Amino acid sequence: MLYTPDSASTVHAMLRYLGIGPRQFGLYPIAPLKRMNWEFFAVVQGRCAPLVPDTARPPLTETTLWVSAPGSMHTWAGDGRRRAHVAVFHFGSVPAALQSALRDQGQFAVTLKPAECERLTALARQLQPDFQKPNNLSHLVFQAALIELTLLVLRKLPQAKTLAVEGDAERSVDSAITWYGDHVRANPSIVEVAREVHVSPSTLRRMFKRVLRERPARVFRRIQIEKGMRMMTETKLKLDTIADECGFTCTSDFCRAFKAFAKVPPTVWRRTILKPPLAARTTAR
Repeated sequence: MLYTPDSASTVHAMLRYLGIGPRQFGLYPIAPLKRMNWEFFAVVQGRCAPLVPDTARPPLTETTLWVSAPGSMHTWAGDGRRRAHVAVFHFGSVPAALQSALRDQGQFAVTLKPAECERLTALARQLQPDFQKPNNLSHLVFQAALIELTLLVLRKLPQAKTLAVEGDAERSVDSAITWYGDHVRANPSIVEVAREVHVSPSTLRRMFKRVLRERPARVFRRIQIEKGMRMMTETKLKLDTIADECGFTCTSDFCRAFKAFAKVPPTVWRRTILKPPLAARTTAR
């Protein structure tokens, strides 16, 4: 199974939001909110369900993990006065294998076993210290959590949803993405990338299609945008500097590409992500 890096050779996990504990969505409903990140929402005790605006109320379920892509607009329906205990994780990016599995639908759900519910609760608690007071190792902690969540989901999907591919193609695609991530500032062309992994551009395109079911240009653009997200989170650099570091010729090109990817301008994304105080970010949305 290939897990595509968004930079260098690993997934750079950005934990944007963490929630854990009891919720009473039936008594205290939340307005529908467009997700700006990848959401893993697990109900580990009690019942609830995602509620999309202008749709019928869905059946409530228990011991379920929902995964929602950025742009998904929903809130949560509760079971009257009864509490639902949840564990919620938002990440700025996820491995390409999960993105591919979710491409045809904005959200899907998997059923959890009791031991998996306990593990997700424990995982959320383990992440709290690094989420509230990040240090130079926190990104590795978040990365490990993201990989664990991704594997949990992918192992529950039908085999047809996973990416079973030939080893040579997988390695070539992995090498191409790694090389592009290392040289993203230069925004190398598909011809340059293909030359570095010793295949023709047309062969590399076919490999990307077979392995990831995506065009190289789309994958490379995602690498650029996700690098911009990291820089906006981890630095106070201006957008023109960030645009240049991400391989864009001008800030306006970066802003257009970012909005196409995240559905909001980078200034709005940055303000929305960084503005809420940490204390407020520990309640589930």
